[in-house]
Amino acid sequence: MLTETEFKNPGKWFRGIPFWSINDKLEAGELARQLKILEEGGFGGAFFHAREGLLTPYLSDEWFSRLKAVVEEASKLGMLIWLYDEDRWPSGFAGGYVPALGPEHRAKSIIMIPHTAPFNGGDVIAVFKCTTGDGLIPRECQRVSGIKAEDGYLYLNFIRHVASPGDPWYGGFSYVDLLNPDTVDKFIEIAYRPHVNALKGYIGGVVPGIFTDEPNLTASRPPRRSRVTPLRGAPFPQYALPWTDRLPEVFLKANGYDIVDRLPELFFDIGSYTRTRLDYWRTITMMFVENFSRRIHDWCSSNGLRFTGHYLLEDTLLSQLVVGAVMPHYEYMHVPGMDHLCNQTWGTFLTAKQVASVANQLGKERVLSETYGATGHHPTFEDRKWIGDFLYALGVNLLNHHLVPYSLRGRRKADYGLTIHWSQPWWSFNRVIEDYFARLSYALSMGVRLVDVLILHPISSVWATYSPVNESRAAAVNDMFMNLIKEFTKIHVDFELGDELLLAKYGRVEGRRLTVGRAKYSIVVIPPSYNMFRSTFNLLKNFVEGGGFVIAIKPLPTMIDGVEAPELNELLGRVKVLNGIGELGSVLSSLDLGTVVKTKTDTDGDVLIHVRSVGDSLVAFMANTSRAKEHEVEVGFRGLFKVEDWDPLTGEVSEYPGSTSGGRTWVKVRLMPVGSRLLVLKPGEPMSEHPTSFIKVSEIKLSGPWAMRRLNPNVLVLDYARVKLGDSWSEPLPMPRVKEHVANMGVGSNYLIRVEFNVAEKPNGRLYLAIEDGLVRRLVINGREVNLTKATGTWLDWNFKMYDVTDAVKEGVNVIDVEGVVGLEHELEPMYLLGEFTVEARPRGQSVIRKEGASLIDPVDLTKVGYPFYGGSVELTKTLNIDVKDVDKVTLMLRFNAALAVVSINGIEAAKVIQRSSELDITRYVKPGTNEVKVTLVGTLGNVLGPLHRRGDLNCVGPETFYVVDGNWTDEYVVRPFGLEEARVVMFRREATTGQS
Repeated sequence: MLTETEFKNPGKWFRGIPFWSINDKLEAGELARQLKILEEGGFGGAFFHAREGLLTPYLSDEWFSRLKAVVEEASKLGMLIWLYDEDRWPSGFAGGYVPALGPEHRAKSIIMIPHTAPFNGGDVIAVFKCTTGDGLIPRECQRVSGIKAEDGYLYLNFIRHVASPGDPWYGGFSYVDLLNPDTVDKFIEIAYRPHVNALKGYIGGVVPGIFTDEPNLTASRPPRRSRVTPLRGAPFPQYALPWTDRLPEVFLKANGYDIVDRLPELFFDIGSYTRTRLDYWRTITMMFVENFSRRIHDWCSSNGLRFTGHYLLEDTLLSQLVVGAVMPHYEYMHVPGMDHLCNQTWGTFLTAKQVASVANQLGKERVLSETYGATGHHPTFEDRKWIGDFLYALGVNLLNHHLVPYSLRGRRKADYGLTIHWSQPWWSFNRVIEDYFARLSYALSMGVRLVDVLILHPISSVWATYSPVNESRAAAVNDMFMNLIKEFTKIHVDFELGDELLLAKYGRVEGRRLTVGRAKYSIVVIPPSYNMFRSTFNLLKNFVEGGGFVIAIKPLPTMIDGVEAPELNELLGRVKVLNGIGELGSVLSSLDLGTVVKTKTDTDGDVLIHVRSVGDSLVAFMANTSRAKEHEVEVGFRGLFKVEDWDPLTGEVSEYPGSTSGGRTWVKVRLMPVGSRLLVLKPGEPMSEHPTSFIKVSEIKLSGPWAMRRLNPNVLVLDYARVKLGDSWSEPLPMPRVKEHVANMGVGSNYLIRVEFNVAEKPNGRLYLAIEDGLVRRLVINGREVNLTKATGTWLDWNFKMYDVTDAVKEGVNVIDVEGVVGLEHELEPMYLLGEFTVEARPRGQSVIRKEGASLIDPVDLTKVGYPFYGGSVELTKTLNIDVKDVDKVTLMLRFNAALAVVSINGIEAAKVIQRSSELDITRYVKPGTNEVKVTLVGTLGNVLGPLHRRGDLNCVGPETFYVVDGNWTDEYVVRPFGLEEARVVMFRREATTGQS
């Protein structure tokens, strides 16, 4: 049941749970300090996630001691500490302990090597002698053994491949065979049970569950297709598929024939290949589901943990073959989850629909999304809202933020952030965006999603047609399906997906509805496809015979379980067949859908709508996913309701106007770019609409100079250096190149590097140099040695030490010589000069700083007027005269580039603004005559920590964008705009109108 009190202040269960990147030597005091900061930032807890850079040994006594201290502290704070089941990722190898047990536990595959000769040896599973056609493509193949090569034949050699040890990522070994139940049992005993034993008394409470990350069937295996010359040498490409030693036995029992006899059919279009491929992938998928997902789920259930996480590459029908099919796994997750990477949205549309469909069908209250990974240091609150709104409109209701770094030292700052950290200028406002999503999580965790349409998930058509040799037919299924589900957004009809394995277990016909678990559908859509299961065929046949409405879109399926089935024609003759997806809108608009959406502006499907039934009420969340276009929609809900606006940003609840007609309650909603609205509809009559239009009276453009006050020190990034090589110095090199030269000197060697910068006018105030702890042994500026034992404080992170270098800096060229010793872990990173100055960024370490000038500045883009590396906040102030005579409404129109903006009028805060293009009603804050407008722009660390030298799209950020000096590297500085692009004050006069809409 929804309550306004809990909506205003949701509990920890509904708050975001970020990955806490445990990535350095762990200190109990620092862990406790950070946990308290996270609580203050609005989070409900954290996932204790071992990541790159961890120096406390994973699964050691010290590891469990630090973890237990964290859990005890969380208990005092009322926070939740979720576990994570691996050292880094993908889950299954337990930091290397599982593959170390022997080759039976290491990942396996079957490699097909075409050759002019048969192979022999203990790793050969089977050899086939084939006649060929054009292009040496096999026509007919016969299994053979112990023969010599004959001219005119192609031999398909099938090799059992076991992953080789030696990969540092997997603890010096390899990934593991998750199709092997014994391997999964070892994983549970090594990575799961010790955590439960160490945290007795907290499991199921303070420690609610455990996260599994990207388990899969492809890591440490050869690529599905490769032209790299395989073992034993071959003139042709090699191809690979997942394998495990028990597969032939399990396959024979499930399908009634020996898969080894038909191995060529998995690769070439010969024999009964569609059936063989479908049976192979169905068997592989069920083995993975049973031996990994169900096994861990059941163990967690017996030991008081909730199983959550996500699988690898869920985003397309083709990519998810790395787990067989993703939807069946969600049955065995207490909190099913997904992954959303990069600063984008629609790339995970299918991903979200898959996981949310299963959750709604099987009654799983929460749906997790690992979110914001690979977005970097620069995302704004609008970025976070844009991505989060998209996911929540699709069915997610638990944010798992990627990530909060325990340490920013060295490479750790480049670890696929969003860097959610107290050093970010926006940290003191983080609770604003966290409260927003906590309130949404609360509202969208209640009840059941109302959806009329079920679309069959066509993964079986991919299974039946996929071959590593030729993916084109399977890719066509994917492309047609992606176009179909996008079309549903364009016509604003919500849908869920029906996985055929789950339909076989949970699908049934009830009257004129097809029910899957607790979800009920009145319309079923057969997408463009080639195949369906026999169980699906029978279910649809019963549904149609009971009066259910089915739409089938060409091309129509012709196979059942991979075999041509003429009986499909009879079924398809009784359904509505469409020639293409363009006909969907007219067909669906003629049906009595539970929710109807009308819009003249949104023909691209930008607006997503999520409707839930909660008791006798409805909850409706609407999100505009466009970052450029404003949209207006009119939504009709079946039934008569009083409408309320529940504002997730403020927690306030107010009545919202609506109208009634045709047995529906209609509401009109205007959505700004990245705008959203949450409505709650309760039994009753809506407040009548009294349309009021306003006529623009006048406008004041707030252009030109503003008074600016910088709230943090300015920054000069020092990320180029010369290296002493023998008796000479190198040219200025980017720091990654410097690091390579230094590392190549060998552990224990002394190194000397030189950093330069220019001072045109010595600034006022103190100057500080920030360097990372342990980076250097001796530091000299212009011949004056800096005492490294006397840091004046820290900056950004506890590993960054600040030194007062005011007296050492001079006008002209400044030289910083850095001496150190090459260590086993050597983190050579940029340095930062901090102070009251402006910066002219120049390439290759030749930047210039100057004394700050006048406080009046044009703030359109501060990176171009002396603040290219600034990572703080600025206050912008401007006064204007407003004539309020005959004015009924005053708005402030803003467009800015910053994490967020805080607007004050005449000393009173009017709003914290998240969306970069916003319209604020400031009527109650203005007065006749002189008014002061203050806009505080809150920045990010993106232009400080980078990446600063990467050409092109930076929507996906990973270690390579910081450290790989390749064709995408530029010596120029690439910074993101920071400033107030536009501000206008607009005055309106009311013009009353009459009539209902």
